[in-house]
Amino acid sequence: MKTYQELNLKFKKVTDDEIIEIFKKFTQHFNNWNYLQKQSEEHIKETSKPSCILFLDENHHKPSFLITKRKDKFYSIVNIFNSQYGHIQMLEYNILLRRFKKDFKDFISLASYNIISIKLSNEDIGLHEIITSLKAREYFERYLSRFPLSYHTNDIERLDFFICATSRCKKNINTELIEQYLVEDLNWPQENAKWCRNRIDVGLEILKVNKQFYS
Repeated sequence: MKTYQELNLKFKKVTDDEIIEIFKKFTQHFNNWNYLQKQSEEHIKETSKPSCILFLDENHHKPSFLITKRKDKFYSIVNIFNSQYGHIQMLEYNILLRRFKKDFKDFISLASYNIISIKLSNEDIGLHEIITSLKAREYFERYLSRFPLSYHTNDIERLDFFICATSRCKKNINTELIEQYLVEDLNWPQENAKWCRNRIDVGLEILKVNKQFYS
């Protein structure tokens, strides 16, 4: 199935102020990229996070790219939006994300910045990308391999085994992608996929509270 791509940037041996300066220099190298000073400062003030907003002057979307700090030395494009219309469709969003990657990669090469690495997630993903834990994925595949839409007690128990395995994983799982996968790749009815997602969400929340109860 297709999903929104994510672009992450890793910087080495530079401060947050220096990272913002790098983004400014990037826009100076390309005529169609602009650093939105006022909007960037307003966003930093609102969120207290090192951030910047870049504008791509192209005919159709006129998109703005919000780049913000996720954790030390790691920055991400967290949103691409049209200042007039807001939302950009997924496939068009991904095209714009790949455009930024190409231009920024060219800039890194020209400026000889060997302190920056770029990672772009896949547009086409499957269960391996959605559930990265091997053990948890095995439990979910076991649930899917029987008769999950029967809602038999045994089938629900198999789903609960998956929930328990997932609660032990360090990395959080995106249950919205699970719902999307069930509908788009397995042709589940929307209401059945939503039920499955809701049970996973509720189960994980209960197990999270349970860990705090016994801690």
